[in-house]
Amino acid sequence: MNTKAYAFEQPITERPEIPARFGEDGGKFYYYYDQLADELDEDLTKRLKSQLDSLLIFAGLFAGVNSAFLALTLPMMSADPVDDTNALLLQLVKGGNATINSEADLPSATFTPPPAIYPVNILFAVSLTCALMSSFLAVLGQQWLSSFVGKWGPNAGG
Repeated sequence: MNTKAYAFEQPITERPEIPARFGEDGGKFYYYYDQLADELDEDLTKRLKSQLDSLLIFAGLFAGVNSAFLALTLPMMSADPVDDTNALLLQLVKGGNATINSEADLPSATFTPPPAIYPVNILFAVSLTCALMSSFLAVLGQQWLSSFVGKWGPNAGG
């Protein structure tokens, strides 16, 4: 009900009486109810929007730092191809004494990553996934808020 009665513009100092029948009081109760509901909705949406903005900023910064650490630790999971190249070049320089006959003789064939690097990389990957999911959910929340304000907000017209 969008009553534009200017007689109701006074601030609420006491609770209006609920009419026994709809419209008995000329829409005064429902006008005040609409005003109060609009104020509460506006406060709720402002508060949620600021919280979601803060969450997005934190999640973005966290994901950036986490990605940097993940980029530093992921190469430790595999053998360095430079070691193979250096071993082959050393064999060529020494005159080919046939110390490397197959791929099994290359340094990368016997490479094993340090045991502590597995849990570190798993934690980095899981925390990055959580940061990205929280960002996704925060964006969904902001879209819902803008839809809520557009459909049911103070100036929605219905």
